[in-house]
Amino acid sequence: MSILIRNGILVTETETFSADIFIEDQTITAIGQHLPTSLATEIIDAKGCYVLPGVIDPHVHIQLDTGVFRTADDWEIGTATAALGGVTTVIDFATQFPHQCAREGVAARHREVLGIATTDLQILETASPQTPHPPYIDYALHCMLTVLPDDDAELDAWMEDLRAAGISAIKIYTTYRPNYYQNDAELLRSMTAAAKAGLVVMVHAENDAMVGEATQRLVAQNATELRNHGRARPGYAEIEAAHRVLFLADKARAELYIVHNSMGRTVELIAEARQNGQRVWSETCPQYLLLDERKYDGQDAWRYIMQPPLRDPFQPSFLWQLLASGQIHALGTDHCDYTQAQKLGLRPLRKEEWVRQLDALDPQVKEIITARFGLFDGRPRSQEEVAHYLAMPLDQVQRAEETALARIPDLPDLAMRLIQDLQRLDPETTPPQLPFTQTPGGLPGLQTALPLMVTYGIMEGHIDWPDLVRLMSGNPARIFRLHHRKGALRPGLDADIVIYDPHGTRPLTDGEQATIGGFTPYRGMNVIGGVRDTLVRGKIIVRDGELVGPRGWGRYIPSQPSPRSLQP
Repeated sequence: MSILIRNGILVTETETFSADIFIEDQTITAIGQHLPTSLATEIIDAKGCYVLPGVIDPHVHIQLDTGVFRTADDWEIGTATAALGGVTTVIDFATQFPHQCAREGVAARHREVLGIATTDLQILETASPQTPHPPYIDYALHCMLTVLPDDDAELDAWMEDLRAAGISAIKIYTTYRPNYYQNDAELLRSMTAAAKAGLVVMVHAENDAMVGEATQRLVAQNATELRNHGRARPGYAEIEAAHRVLFLADKARAELYIVHNSMGRTVELIAEARQNGQRVWSETCPQYLLLDERKYDGQDAWRYIMQPPLRDPFQPSFLWQLLASGQIHALGTDHCDYTQAQKLGLRPLRKEEWVRQLDALDPQVKEIITARFGLFDGRPRSQEEVAHYLAMPLDQVQRAEETALARIPDLPDLAMRLIQDLQRLDPETTPPQLPFTQTPGGLPGLQTALPLMVTYGIMEGHIDWPDLVRLMSGNPARIFRLHHRKGALRPGLDADIVIYDPHGTRPLTDGEQATIGGFTPYRGMNVIGGVRDTLVRGKIIVRDGELVGPRGWGRYIPSQPSPRSLQP
């Protein structure tokens, strides 16, 4: 079936103009005036609206498992949220856990998204999703490294495996000891190996020693209330780490992408490195442009616990200036959908007698039952979902449930009552139960990023519509090698299209987003207009602001391999 989008204002990275777009076989086939159609062509009237290439969010965490915290969302919920916000491709992370090689980490992530544990691109391209909750939109992956192999040749082989699997970037950390942290020697090894394979190196830049020392001082003073979160991760820790990884990347001749820049000085360091010939890019997020550390003084500080934290009130205006001058190259959300209960430190199961009964179960049975009845995040799951979530056979989940119910027959009713009690709690009158050191860091952002950037970027005169397309579509596609299919309105590319209606103003409120978390850090902020329609490869996923598209339409989009480094 073909589609004609007519009467809209098209936006590219260089201009806006009135034209029609013709879509056939999932691709854009023509752009122009008075394009011919057939009786089978569906007409979409975009009069009064802007027609944009679909947003590519290069930094998201859907169904995240850090080994410490787990978000309660899945890929159906996460990508529904994205589509409603005009995002047509997310780039998430495959974690190489310590017991895995990089290829195994990527295969495990594909199993979570599509139900297919493979890195074979032909299988991923043709197979239908096998999960209970498959994605609505397309996805790509970065690979997050934890423990490196001792042998450099083996590390080089990991990078070649990633390249063959359609991965364009690795992510490494200068903090989060011991889970993700790499010392300087490990950073240099990772960068050197990535450079040989032509992979981009993404870095979370915060000096771990500085963060650790600041946190320990606050803990020693018993100053662990959420309002002290920002003091534990000072801005100079980000600046120092950025300075260091820029030096190491230059030494390794690696392409570098420093994520979620919250300090203007970090962006300036990147700009200076680019002037000296380094291939490096700066990413920031809406939260650092729109919010500041004064949010930690309020009773809802839990909404804003993230790493890096919100900064001093000068930083947002500084970052807007850098964004307007082209020194920030991409916008990501760092989307991470924890529930209100998780952020507040509330747990459905609080009565000691029930905790003791669960603790008496076999540890694996307890893990299954905890996930099945939503006892760690307030979200009950079907047996099939639990089997997929925990990567185990369905009959093992069924046996575990039978064992648990034989010991605790009224567990389902109890769990539901406790979850309902949580849902009735007013977060404004419920004090947080955890110190900042134990509160999960992250906030939802996929559904709100585009309206916020239109409202506070374009409408307030910081950027124009073409700048928005460059930041949220074109640059992410080029940096992460998806530009052969994504990131622009151009014949031959995937028909990933957003129709944005710029009319009307509304406040953002808790509960209106599709996220499972049930809250937004931008509550009360007004946005102008909104996403009307979202098309992914020519399929209408959102129509008139409502989710209509089929679950499971999303597919893996491998990156286009880049030339390998000229290193010896």
